[in-house]
Amino acid sequence: MTKILFISSEKTGGGHKSITKALIEQLVLLSPDMQFTVIDGFKLGNWLLRFPSRIYDFLAVEIPVLWGFFYRLSNPFKALVNQAVAQNIRKSLLEQIQAFHPDLIVSDHDIFVGSIIKVLKRADLDIPVISLIADLDNVTNLWVDKDAKYIICPSEEVKQSMLKEGIAEDHLYLTGFPVRSAFCDLNLPEPHWHRKNKEYVSVLLISGSQGSTQVLKIANTLLKYENIHVTIIAGHNTALKKFMEKYLSKYIGNRVTIYGFIKEVKERMMEADILILRASPNVLMEAVNLCKPVIITGALRGQEEKNPQFVLKHHLGVYCPDIGKLPDTMTSLLENDGEKLIQISKNQYRFRKPEAARDITKLLIQTAKENNESRDRPIA
Repeated sequence: MTKILFISSEKTGGGHKSITKALIEQLVLLSPDMQFTVIDGFKLGNWLLRFPSRIYDFLAVEIPVLWGFFYRLSNPFKALVNQAVAQNIRKSLLEQIQAFHPDLIVSDHDIFVGSIIKVLKRADLDIPVISLIADLDNVTNLWVDKDAKYIICPSEEVKQSMLKEGIAEDHLYLTGFPVRSAFCDLNLPEPHWHRKNKEYVSVLLISGSQGSTQVLKIANTLLKYENIHVTIIAGHNTALKKFMEKYLSKYIGNRVTIYGFIKEVKERMMEADILILRASPNVLMEAVNLCKPVIITGALRGQEEKNPQFVLKHHLGVYCPDIGKLPDTMTSLLENDGEKLIQISKNQYRFRKPEAARDITKLLIQTAKENNESRDRPIA
């Protein structure tokens, strides 16, 4: 029986879980007999490793300068990080391997690429490791390891970064960003958007799994204009949701709808004319796959810093870091019956790669099966 071990993360945002889910959906469809298991890499370690994952949301949202500083440190101290993580996870990882006997290990978190390879080498275990990069640009060197079987690149920008780090091109796979199947309609018709006969503009604000008080500022700015209806997804931040419900109570049921963490994100996206969000790669690429115009208002320090420029470079949306200028940005997008909106949607339509998760999964299946067969092959 061929087996794949996924190393992901549960608490450092929702992006890693979303990527893993996208791949598992395809794995079940393409190779239903293949076994797999998913492990939170941070849970392999002791409290010293688990602690950073638990405070990630707080650092990234509340102290972004500090988080950005830590993120940048990973490049000059890559060897030290890999060594420390390898020592921390070694015992638990080897126990998991002994129990599951994987034919392939896939990591969609950067700190578990080089560290896992170190553990395998020291234990003299010949299990291929695939580095599945979970960012669109500004990638840390922790993703890079010449002993990785393959490095999966979700964008041309990432691929060029890997080539600059000396990774051979035949070890790189340019696939596009993997998103869940619900967002990947291969038969999606080319988009058309018309402002005519619409009494109002529907705007969806997505604050990310962490939730952000900036969403309240955005909503407050937009609601000054009578023709705008706002839907807010507050994420796991229940305190923020309750505060917004109280603060915006006079609009709720009329011009405002507020959700906490929900599974029906696609449905809310499809109902909206415009999405306003942080430059989180997962949510951004889900919107692109649905051809929904986006306004990017910010990005986390570190891994997301270049994402607003990525959006502008590929004409996938607009960037408006100044909340006070949002009304002008909206007006510009809606001029001439939404001419700019439909152009953004068409750009997204050409850019989208709804087959990305399937293509990646095919590579994982092939690699795992090849390793499994080589183990079973008798020695001549």
